[in-house]
Amino acid sequence: MHRATQTPVVLSLFVILFYVTLPAVGADGHPTIDLGQGWQQLFNGKDLTGWTARSNRGRPARRDSWVVENGAIARRGGAYLWSDAQFGDFILDLEFKVAPKTNSGIIIRHKPNPQSRKPYWWDGLLEVQVLDSADKAKPSMHDCGSLYDMVAPSKNTMKKPGKWNRMTITAKGSKIAVVMNGRKIVDVDLDDWTEANKNPDGTPNKYHRPMKDMSRRGHILLQEHGHPVWYRNIYIKPLD
Repeated sequence: MHRATQTPVVLSLFVILFYVTLPAVGADGHPTIDLGQGWQQLFNGKDLTGWTARSNRGRPARRDSWVVENGAIARRGGAYLWSDAQFGDFILDLEFKVAPKTNSGIIIRHKPNPQSRKPYWWDGLLEVQVLDSADKAKPSMHDCGSLYDMVAPSKNTMKKPGKWNRMTITAKGSKIAVVMNGRKIVDVDLDDWTEANKNPDGTPNKYHRPMKDMSRRGHILLQEHGHPVWYRNIYIKPLD
């Protein structure tokens, strides 16, 4: 009798503790942004405090390569935009919009090697693609939301050019997940990438070392690829 009366209490306490440890997630699959729960504003909506324009190898570049207009970061050309801080495990949440034919990307955990004469992506690059690919019936590993050259999004949730898209990128150890416009479209384990130049499904990639060996900490970059792109409402929640 004594055990029977306590069991519901124990179970209730377990359920409460379980759900308290989970990040708050909205009905659309994106997190609830709460600055009182560990979230940080990575872009203040007014200026580029916390960001620096640099080449893709990390060298200083023109400061006006990116500007702030109407509360959004807008690409003007000539450089990538780097977060000054480095991050390991995190949840990154932001909005972006593209123009017709735009190509850009969000690069995470980037560790440059300024002495290398190889392309900056040679030894691996974790880039979530940003691309005008709303009309693709079956997206590829080079379309919007893909982990570039590694895995295609499971579905195309990209909106038409000129519309704002919301994206959440979660990096936790070897696990990388992407939610875009309310749907999870990427959920992978980098430890499955055990060979250079090869994805787990046997398709080739351009990275000359196994992606399981990628840096687990680095900068966040907004990619300059010669096309208009805008980013706003950028928040991050470190998990380490």
